Amino acid sequence: MKSSLTTRQTRTLFFVIAATTAISMFTVELFVNDVEGTILGLELKADAEFFSAQLQKGDFKPIHAGRLEAIFLPESETETSIPEYYRSRATPFSREVEVAGRTLLIHGEQIQEPRGKLFLAQDITIMENRESLVQMVLVGVASLMLLIGYFVARTGSLYLVRPFKKLTREVLGTVPGSSMPQIATDYRDQEFCDIANAFNRFLSELEHHIEREQSFVKLASHELRTPLAVVSGALNVLEQRQSLSPADQKTLGRIRRAMQTMRDDTEVLLELARSEASERNARVIVLQEVVQNTIDDLEHGNPDHAGRIIAYNDSLGLRVKTHPALVRMLLRNLLQNALRHTRAEVEIRMTENGISVRDFGAGLPSTVTEHLNAVGVPHAISSATGEFSNTTFGLLIVRLVCERLGWDLEIAQSGNEGTEFVIHVHSLI
Repeated sequence: MKSSLTTRQTRTLFFVIAATTAISMFTVELFVNDVEGTILGLELKADAEFFSAQLQKGDFKPIHAGRLEAIFLPESETETSIPEYYRSRATPFSREVEVAGRTLLIHGEQIQEPRGKLFLAQDITIMENRESLVQMVLVGVASLMLLIGYFVARTGSLYLVRPFKKLTREVLGTVPGSSMPQIATDYRDQEFCDIANAFNRFLSELEHHIEREQSFVKLASHELRTPLAVVSGALNVLEQRQSLSPADQKTLGRIRRAMQTMRDDTEVLLELARSEASERNARVIVLQEVVQNTIDDLEHGNPDHAGRIIAYNDSLGLRVKTHPALVRMLLRNLLQNALRHTRAEVEIRMTENGISVRDFGAGLPSTVTEHLNAVGVPHAISSATGEFSNTTFGLLIVRLVCERLGWDLEIAQSGNEGTEFVIHVHSLI
């Protein structure tokens, strides 16, 4: 699952605040340590100069006060007479040592007159304890700053993302149709206003396209029905004259069936174009009869198809309440597509809950398979060169009809061994 913009922005702001806090605390720690070291170093240096002057005057006396210790080791004496933490150290030196739970800052240097070594030790335990306390305070302050930083980052992110969420809700709430309300453009930031205005322009153009499409469908409905009505009237006149031979009457019957099929198909295509779902033409049909009539029409219309369609019926008397014209168009397009892709036989099988159509050709192109399996509103299926072939048009109609009927279209197989379409039929009786 993808993270939200609010989460990403909160994480980024919190990371910046945390990095800033860590750098600030580290800088303060370095500064405190540097100040402490400088002060103690200057104090010991001043003490060393004072005791060196006393040694030169001959007034030096060893000191073992509570926090300061000063010892002079003449060159002629060994280090056994001085504390162990001074021994075996090359002069000059200055460092911290832990002795019996105390922290001492020891210093040693070489004295030329009188010749020997001067050792100083200052008890800085109190300062070290105070430094530990300061570090704990810094940790507490850093934790508090991180906590405040998280709430600041979270609140800031919510504030910054609020216009995005508002714009997203309005865009998601837009329902496609012939009349779509414009989204609000009263944003404080110019970028959001630009996005909203661009989306509104897109909606306006989309509405114009829908209006033109609806006008075209209405015009096509009139222009297509008129010649069909003329053909139907002419056929009626020929029948009323009763001057046709039996062979001509048979031919006339085929013309009337083809005309009726064309009329039904025209009505279906117009309904598909209008995205209408009419129930007035739904009735109970026997799928076996529709399948056989479709096969007969294809074989009569193209003699090359005669005998190539093999029908299997594993479920006798399969009945369903639906649109006969839609089912006929669905089957005809599937069978025509299968016949077009192979010179061998085409199998159509009726099962307990559906219909399968199989050919033994080279299989469908991958682009066609992806588009047919895609979820959502069907879109144009074209070849790599952008051409819209009879095959892709027929399969697009197949998918549109299946969605209109509420049936499921499945590509059970598509490869070198052929292609098999399975139609899962619902609302069986």
